Amino acid sequence: MNSYTTCKLTPANDKLFYQNDLGITQIGDPFILKASDHTYYLYCTSAANGYYCWKSKDMVNWSGKNMCFTKNSDSWCVDSFWAPEVVEYDHKYYMYYSARTVSGSLRIGVAVSDKPEGPFEDVKNEPLFDLGYAAIDANVLVDDDGTKYLYFSRDCSENETGGIRKSEIYGVTLSDDMLSIAGEPVLLTTPTQKWEKASVNPLWNEGPEVIRHKGTYYLSYSANCYADQSYSVGYATSSSPLGPYTKSENNPILTAAGSAAISGTGHHSFALSPDGTELWMAYHTHTDPKAGGGNRKLNIVKVVFTDKGELYVNGPTICSQPIPSDGSYTNIAADAKITASAAGSSLLTDGIFSLHRKDSKYDCSLSVTEGTAAVTLDFKKPVKLSHILVYRGVTKSQDFSSVKAVFDNRCITEECPLSEDTDERAAILSFDEQAVTKVELILTPRNSNDKISLSEIMLLRQN
Repeated sequence: MNSYTTCKLTPANDKLFYQNDLGITQIGDPFILKASDHTYYLYCTSAANGYYCWKSKDMVNWSGKNMCFTKNSDSWCVDSFWAPEVVEYDHKYYMYYSARTVSGSLRIGVAVSDKPEGPFEDVKNEPLFDLGYAAIDANVLVDDDGTKYLYFSRDCSENETGGIRKSEIYGVTLSDDMLSIAGEPVLLTTPTQKWEKASVNPLWNEGPEVIRHKGTYYLSYSANCYADQSYSVGYATSSSPLGPYTKSENNPILTAAGSAAISGTGHHSFALSPDGTELWMAYHTHTDPKAGGGNRKLNIVKVVFTDKGELYVNGPTICSQPIPSDGSYTNIAADAKITASAAGSSLLTDGIFSLHRKDSKYDCSLSVTEGTAAVTLDFKKPVKLSHILVYRGVTKSQDFSSVKAVFDNRCITEECPLSEDTDERAAILSFDEQAVTKVELILTPRNSNDKISLSEIMLLRQN
């Protein structure tokens, strides 16, 4: 029988973790720019006559709120200042924004500044383009070959087919100087999938964001009404920036379905982590999930691409999560050899944790023997650890109630409970730094179940 010393659990290092919300409310449609000065700038639907801007070094702690764009007294637009996005190009910053004209129709404008925090000034006192219909939610892609594309939503306020009002996403080539469009816009997506039709009438495909990954273009967007709990994000892919696009069968990829504490997950943007190794999504949710409506708050969450090229969002979350990677820590779980009483144990270090039943394919189901299940992670040489995160799977009947860790068959941690609140995705073990070559995780099932479902394990080394 082994004789273990006890490793006491300590409070987690709060510098390594964050939680949504991030202290910014009364906003919508968050766009984060990671500028060349290595600072993050946040632009949102945030003021009656323009836009505020915030600054951050880590995407978590925001400050310096200032008005970066204010409409002039003789401006082409009067109100409904929505969804600003800023592109840094050739030492200038181009803000594309939505607003309502004097005649009451929605259009897209462009303003320019020499600084990311503004002030931004309209290039001309008129919309970027006018095709005779309402257009909002501009997004710009500068492709690898330098060609520029503009994506936008044809707004449902002036777009009706068969008695159904629809917002639909279009794409068009943008001029090299970023100040006009070239050619006719192409219809890219319209609401067709079941999850997009919760709002019945009108229907929405809006808030487009296009990124390129390994030669594939990913057009992600929001559907349903922003004021409702069902507001969610899906995506479509294409081999060409202007389509045709095929919607993912795994949509929606960001949704509050099943949570009483989260509502209205949508209108997002993407930004790289401080060290450039991770892709993150900014999105808004309702500040009061029971009330919904226009009072929304900022959230961020990590995004990954699966081995099959699927776009996967590790969210939405309101629980503690590791901060965007900045060099202060490293997740070394993937460096270990994993031994577990289950097939597919590699899923435990694939960077994906699941929240909804449709994503159970990313979970690993462990067999329970004599009241516990175990996972062992072996390293070729000693590594230093200070935090372990063990993420629950989505099968509630296979939940675990607690976990403890054994280091090199010599030291065992205190029992770490997992909350019964399913919005708490992981049990987090934090302890004084340990140098180990072997970590054995011993899990106790919640209700004497014979299986335990896990979705991810993270082992954090502080750098």
